[in-house]
Amino acid sequence: ASRLAVGRQPSSPVAAPVVAGAVLHAVPPGHSRSAAAAVQMKANKDMLELEGVVLEALPNANFRVQLDDTEQVILAHVSGKIRKNYIKILVGDHVTCEISPYDLTKGRITFRRR
Repeated sequence: ASRLAVGRQPSSPVAAPVVAGAVLHAVPPGHSRSAAAAVQMKANKDMLELEGVVLEALPNANFRVQLDDTEQVILAHVSGKIRKNYIKILVGDHVTCEISPYDLTKGRITFRRR
């Protein structure tokens, strides 16, 4: 006497239904997962990479950074790798920032020089 749960359908090898507007990130046949990751990493090639000096420490891991090349002051937040490795950034530190070409007043601190 087998029991069947009421309201449940038996499991089938059919894939889950696709939601309208959903983006699927499937790897095409014959390609490796790293090739798909390389395509995603190409988006960061547009970022401008500039060096500067930290002027002010703000709440929520934000900093005011004065860029060396242009003397412009930007608002920069700390990247995930720096947060993950507990790298401390202090006022006066020389840092490398990635700046989006779409908004030149905001950036991400990606490296702290000694």
